[in-house]
Amino acid sequence: MLGGEIVRRRHDDPDLAMRPVQDVLCDLIEEDGGPLVWPRIAESEQNAFDATCRKLYRFLSQQNIRN
Repeated sequence: MLGGEIVRRRHDDPDLAMRPVQDVLCDLIEEDGGPLVWPRIAESEQNAFDATCRKLYRFLSQQNIRN
């Protein structure tokens, strides 16, 4: 879902399309979760998606500390 959301946003926003994917990813996920997915999904699905985004955020944060 996160990949699809990145593709959708980059397609809709020409300025975003010119930015590196890593930057867009870092802008979309945060400590509290991920972006709201469009078209809307069930709340339970959004909660599961947010949990995955939080884990990815923590992983990427740890990688940045080590590099």
